[in-house]
Amino acid sequence: MEWEFVNWREWLNFFERRKGRRLPDPEPSEVYAELPESLARSLAIFQLGESGGGTIVEQARQSGIRSIDDNYADAMHLFVKEENRHADILAICVRMLGGSLIQENWTAKLFVGSRRLIGLRLKVLVLLAAEVVGLCYYYLLAARLPAGQIKSLLAQLVNDERAHLQFHCTFLRSQTECLWKRAIFIIAWRITMFAAAIVVLIDHWPAIRDLGIGPTVVWRRWMLYCRLSERLVVGRPEQPDHVHAM
Repeated sequence: MEWEFVNWREWLNFFERRKGRRLPDPEPSEVYAELPESLARSLAIFQLGESGGGTIVEQARQSGIRSIDDNYADAMHLFVKEENRHADILAICVRMLGGSLIQENWTAKLFVGSRRLIGLRLKVLVLLAAEVVGLCYYYLLAARLPAGQIKSLLAQLVNDERAHLQFHCTFLRSQTECLWKRAIFIIAWRITMFAAAIVVLIDHWPAIRDLGIGPTVVWRRWMLYCRLSERLVVGRPEQPDHVHAM
């Protein structure tokens, strides 16, 4: 199969249109007094994971991969900025829940450490796994929370993560132009997602339990987006969704 051309300028335009979104003003923490303390701790772990990420931008700029260009690196820079904005939003949510931010966590160390040890292609695969984790988890939390600002903010993060998922899938699709590369991706992807599932269930089980989210519900949502991501990368849709429609 021939190398697939990607117009990364469209993705850069997409991210540029989203720059400058202001952060919300927090609601009084008393509104959320009845929510479990485990939720604040769980969101604090995600807040830590959404921070940083600048090294991948420099790696994208220096990469010799022929399917990417400066537009891709610039789009990746704006993606990282959006992730940092997510960290700011989650920090607001943690404080509204009466919780405290954390400086380190074993899952965040594992995620960051794994990214530092690998090249751009595998690093993007790990980022895609993180998008699936965040997308599914934020959705499940929002579905269980009462109407209010935290529920709305988590829904906003879900929409952002859906776009991020497509961004990373577009890159990985351009790197799997032949059968053996697709096979390697599928193996690496399924191993990564299985490991991520175990890590999330261990680290965030108190919040999942306290909010009454059944393991079956978590697993079904997880598998839905794992399969969707795999299909977007190796399924070769003839006309991928246009960036403007996301």
